Amino acid sequence: MFRNTATAEAGEIEQGDSHGDHADLVPMSHLSLDLPAPTAGWQAELERRGIVVVLDDLGRQAVSRGDARRLFDEHREMEMRRQEVAQRIELAAIEKDRAFRAQLWTGIPADLMPPGAAPAAVMLQLDKDAQPRRQSVLQEALSHDSGLTFHSLAPTPDGDAS
Repeated sequence: MFRNTATAEAGEIEQGDSHGDHADLVPMSHLSLDLPAPTAGWQAELERRGIVVVLDDLGRQAVSRGDARRLFDEHREMEMRRQEVAQRIELAAIEKDRAFRAQLWTGIPADLMPPGAAPAAVMLQLDKDAQPRRQSVLQEALSHDSGLTFHSLAPTPDGDAS
């Protein structure tokens, strides 16, 4: 369509130049599209890391392809670490929830409810029945061979009657 040979020759010359030092440069605009911007800004972050910013053949700020690859690799590793930490936190939360749910009282099964009884009354009675009871002297004597436990009614030197 356009057969201007002067333009084609100039384009070929510019392409020939771009295959030199400028071929291994990555424009900063490409980095900012693919990587999140540092909080201090790209210039400050690159200076802190010792990465040289140069102008490419079009006059754009650019960094070497190796430095850009290193930035991408570091970002990828950081994302992997962030995902691992998030996964560990999630697993810990799931385990904590399981432990919490295991401690919850499950209630009374419906088949244990006597007909016509109020659920609250049944729950209170089951709770009362679950509390340890004092054994009679006969029950204690029959339950183990170590003898009887003496419970004095007289006050102790502390002033406490146990």
